[in-house]
Amino acid sequence: MSDSDNRSARVIDFHSHVLPGIDDGSSSLSMSKKIMEETRRQKVKKMVASPHFYPDSMSLDNFLRNREEAAKEILSVWNEETCPTLYLGAEVAYYDGISKSSFLEELTIKGTNTLMIEMPFHKWSRNEISEIINIALTGNFNIILAHIERYLDWQDKDTLKRLLDAGVYIQSNAENFIEMETQKKALSMLKKGEIHILGSDTHNTSTRPQTIEKAKSIIKEELGEDTIREMLYLSKTLLDGAVSIDQMWF
Repeated sequence: MSDSDNRSARVIDFHSHVLPGIDDGSSSLSMSKKIMEETRRQKVKKMVASPHFYPDSMSLDNFLRNREEAAKEILSVWNEETCPTLYLGAEVAYYDGISKSSFLEELTIKGTNTLMIEMPFHKWSRNEISEIINIALTGNFNIILAHIERYLDWQDKDTLKRLLDAGVYIQSNAENFIEMETQKKALSMLKKGEIHILGSDTHNTSTRPQTIEKAKSIIKEELGEDTIREMLYLSKTLLDGAVSIDQMWF
């Protein structure tokens, strides 16, 4: 076994609102810097910035322009030694007709075909489920559903299985593994392959801070290091080709 095999596997933070002033996440460049430094302190070396995109209330052009400006701003305080490598993505709110949209590729994690979607906070209709399955089955995108725990209780028992069978990936927030009332179910879902990747969904340094380290510790203790390694392997696959902000020509 190589030295790299003996090291504790890392976790990639697939969901964060670290970009300053673009949504309900970080409110300032100073806060963004603190979030990044805390993320790196928790041994997270890769992080996806996934600001909200609400197609009903903002244009794609404005969103992309604002995201780019926020990325330029955060790059001014980014430090290779104290901050994680940062990638640009989006948390795309589901909308009717999403499967027929012509611009989804512009909302993927830069350099990849990985797209994160936030589903409606109600019981999903047959059409809503079918739209997600249809996108996944095209083979053009790796679809990730954000923070599954927030809407799973509304859904029929077979809904998650249908999505998994179509190749949809499931993201869970770190807090889902930390809170005692949700921890047992989260660990069970992860063990059964119903959760694939982690995200902090961090918005700030106070009420919604970075908690990946604690979640990873719980997962490792309950399910073993191999589970962390499997998540890392898949996470790397979903980030294949990703271009970090320090490599972009703005």
